[in-house]
This record gives sequence, structure tokens and C-alpha cells, in this order.
Amino acid sequence: MTPLAQWPARQTPWLLLFLGTMLLFVIALYFQHGMGLEPCVKCVYQRAAVLGIALAALVGGLGYKFWLTRWLGLLGWGYAAFEGLRIAYDHWDLQTSKNAFFAVCESAPNFPAWLPLHEWIPGFFAAPGLCGDIDWAFLGMGMPGWMTFIFAGLLSLAVIVALLHLIRGRQ
Repeated sequence: MTPLAQWPARQTPWLLLFLGTMLLFVIALYFQHGMGLEPCVKCVYQRAAVLGIALAALVGGLGYKFWLTRWLGLLGWGYAAFEGLRIAYDHWDLQTSKNAFFAVCESAPNFPAWLPLHEWIPGFFAAPGLCGDIDWAFLGMGMPGWMTFIFAGLLSLAVIVALLHLIRGRQ
């Protein structure tokens, strides 16, 4: 088995990361279109963070032979996972607060004017749902709770792989 420190220098781990993010997209689409659960603004931002991890995986996977693209992939993966964790935890906290009745969020995503994902791909990035609604739970935890743990795991893995690659990896 390849040591964690050498993962960024191999294409397969990047491909697995990309496929994992695509699985999260498929699950999100099933929840939205198959089960009829409408995403809220914070859900859409978490989707954007997953997209960021997917793009970072593509950068790392296509340029795994070059140190610059490997590090761009690692940094992009870490940043997107951090932002996703921050948003998912905030969403989870909002849903589980004592005053969840007053839990509100923006009515539409606030993407940059040059990247209006909610207008370009409304079936995936529009946000008709409410942040305080808990429409689905598994093992007593709603979607934001599960996404908090998923993003925490992805961020932890990114940090560990980057540090080991920095300390012991090949340039």
C-alpha cells in the first residue's frame, strides 16, 4: 500500500476523491429530486464546497506529476473542505438551537456576479428550502450534522496528507 505521504504524487487517490465528491452530488440530487427535499441556501453553499473539492481533485489528478498542481490541489481541497465544514456546522447549529423557530437564512444564494450558479444550474444550485427545516434524519442527526462530519473528515484527511507529503513526500 502506498504511504499517505505519496498519495498526492499518484493519480488514483485524486480519482477516488473526485469519485467520492461525485457520489455526494448524486446523493444530493436523489434527496432533492427523488425524495422531494428542497435545499436551502446553506445546503447550496455546501454543494458549492463539494464542487470545490471536486475541482481540486481534478487539478491534483490531472497534474499529479508536477509539484505545483499537486499543491494547488491539496490547498484547494483543504480550503473547500474548511469552508464546507464552517457552513455545515453553522447550519447544524442553526437547526439544533433552542430558538430554531426563528432560524432563517438568506432567500437566495449570494454567488459572485461572474459565477451565478443558481441561475446557470437552478436544478442544483437554486435554494427554495428553509434552513431551519429538518426534513430528513438518520440515526438522530439531520443532513447538516452528517455534512459536518463529512467535511471534518475530508479536511482532516487533506491536512494529514499535506503535512505528510510536505515532511516526507517527494518534490
